[in-house]
Amino acid sequence: MKKSSLSFALRGISLLLGIVGILLVLRSTEFGLAQADSLTSSQDEYGSGTRFWLVQQSGIAAYRTLGAILAGVGLFQALRPLSRSEMQRITVATEQESDVRVANALPTSGFAQERTGSVQGPRTDSAFRTIQASPQKLYWAFVDPDVLVRWLPPEGMKGKIERFEPQAGGAYRMVLTHLNGSGSAAGKSSADTDIVEGRFVELIPGEKIVQAVTFDSPDPAFAGEMRMTWKLQASGSGTEVMVTCEQVPSGIGQKDHEQALASTLQNLERIVS
Repeated sequence: MKKSSLSFALRGISLLLGIVGILLVLRSTEFGLAQADSLTSSQDEYGSGTRFWLVQQSGIAAYRTLGAILAGVGLFQALRPLSRSEMQRITVATEQESDVRVANALPTSGFAQERTGSVQGPRTDSAFRTIQASPQKLYWAFVDPDVLVRWLPPEGMKGKIERFEPQAGGAYRMVLTHLNGSGSAAGKSSADTDIVEGRFVELIPGEKIVQAVTFDSPDPAFAGEMRMTWKLQASGSGTEVMVTCEQVPSGIGQKDHEQALASTLQNLERIVS
């Protein structure tokens, strides 16, 4: 239990004890007077002072004393001003709860998370380009492996397809080689290569291609399945092509990745135009 909650709970218990003490005082006094009246009812010589003395001597007076103690201590503890340390604990607890609510309300897109720097989680990268070709011609460039390998590798890389099954549920395997395997261009699978294991999740001719991609890498920063969605939308004499990558591994820099996606779209335009 948090210290601030415990402090308020103790105050509540103290208030309850104080109320019990007051009730105990009232009831014990009432019973004490009733007992004194029964002892003096037939003896007129007893005055008010004697009645009070009889009440004090009765066993019920002890309960009244206990009640007075409970009432005094309980009400004092319940109604006393908050100390500085208690105020600090309440302030800290309130700020922590506010931070949790803000964190839960933040979007999970990669752009928002990178800006805040405090929320870790899946990231989404994307790129967009209008290409002067029909959606059907662009779709063909996705399902023909000989054409695909010519435009999919971004600038500075070349590709080789080892397996390709262009159907829903079909798998593919591609080896991408960095032409300058050093520095930021280092590969994920080896010093200069990226081995991509993919699966076609959805294929809608002329409209959409959805792929699930994993990288063959011992580095946990590149683990997990990334989903790539390519959407083709006719626009005038051309086609708007949007690629969205969800669940991007943390080891892939967002700026570099989006530049690579833009480079790939440029290659696609060059091939089909």
